[in-house]
Amino acid sequence: MAGSKLHLSNQPLLRIQILDAARVIVVREGFDALSMRKIAGVVGYSPASLYLHFASRDAIAQALCAEGHAQLLESLHAHDGAAEPVERLRAMAHAYVAFGQTHPAVYRLIFMQNPAYTDAAFKDAASAGETVLSILTRTLALVHHPAARAETLWAALHGIVSLSLTAPAVFTVSTDTLIDEMLDLYLPAVIKKKPARRRPFASAG
Repeated sequence: MAGSKLHLSNQPLLRIQILDAARVIVVREGFDALSMRKIAGVVGYSPASLYLHFASRDAIAQALCAEGHAQLLESLHAHDGAAEPVERLRAMAHAYVAFGQTHPAVYRLIFMQNPAYTDAAFKDAASAGETVLSILTRTLALVHHPAARAETLWAALHGIVSLSLTAPAVFTVSTDTLIDEMLDLYLPAVIKKKPARRRPFASAG
């Protein structure tokens, strides 16, 4: 008896169809639920058809990581227009954590699942070698000690995201507050808010 998706067998299976199906499974059920057989069931093809595009489940995962990493970089670049470097850095920090919390399954896949997946995302040709670290380093070059500070900042932001995903109950304040407090402790004196300039007293009479 013909299945409801049998008509698809007469059409070429596209790489994008496989990635779309894999993304849905990861987001809904987690990475452990991802398998070539399950993806095949979603797209309506035999598992063997998937191997024409991807050698393994790991290859699909690496492609999803590259895609997610590109979206993360885009969310950071959305703040390139901020002229003041410290404010740009603050906006990027909030954008980074917001991405991780909005797309937890994708974030885990990129940074918390398998070091090989992270490495594949960083080496994806489409990103031209750009990473979160390189963006933070360029921004911090306008402030002070870019390389060491960028690595420290990224580690702190990842800590906020990973704890908010795995142990949210440990925090007593919002993640926005955590980010701002961390930046105030971390950044050099240039981030310290200048005291409000007092208005001159109005002359009597």
